[in-house]
Amino acid sequence: MKIFTNPNALLKSKYGSYQIAVLGNIVAVSAEGTASKSAIARYSKDMIEVITSFKGEEWAFLGLLYGAALLTKDAEVELQKSIEWRAQRGMKIGALVTGQTTIESIVKAQFERIYEKARVQLGIFSDEDSALEWLSNRGFDTQSIS
Repeated sequence: MKIFTNPNALLKSKYGSYQIAVLGNIVAVSAEGTASKSAIARYSKDMIEVITSFKGEEWAFLGLLYGAALLTKDAEVELQKSIEWRAQRGMKIGALVTGQTTIESIVKAQFERIYEKARVQLGIFSDEDSALEWLSNRGFDTQSIS
C-alpha cells in the first residue's frame, strides 16, 4: 500500500472497510470485505468529491483489494454506474490488485465485467508494484508513490 504510506498522499476518505487517497493523477482505493449496495453508494459519494477536484483532467484508478472483496449483485450494478460516471469525468484506466483476495477468480470476473461495460481499460495484477509499473507505462505519474 505504497500510496497510503506516502506522506505526500492526501487521504480523502477512510470509512468502514475502504480508504481513498490521491497522489498526483492517481486515485487509489484500498478495500476489504463484501460490499453491499449501500456501501457502494457511500463509497461512490466519497469518490464524487475526490473526482470533481480533477476538473476534467485525466486520471487513473488504482484498486487494492483484500479478503473476500466481493460485490453483491445490486452492489455490482451500483459500482457499474459509478465507473461509468468516473469515465465521463477523466478516468482513463484502472489497475486492480487482487493478489490478497480470498476468492480471486470471482473478484476478477466481477471487475472485468464492470470495466468492460464502462469501456474503461482495466489491468489486473497480483501485486502493487506490477500495477504501478503498468500505470507508469501508460503515462501516469507513479514516481512520487514509491
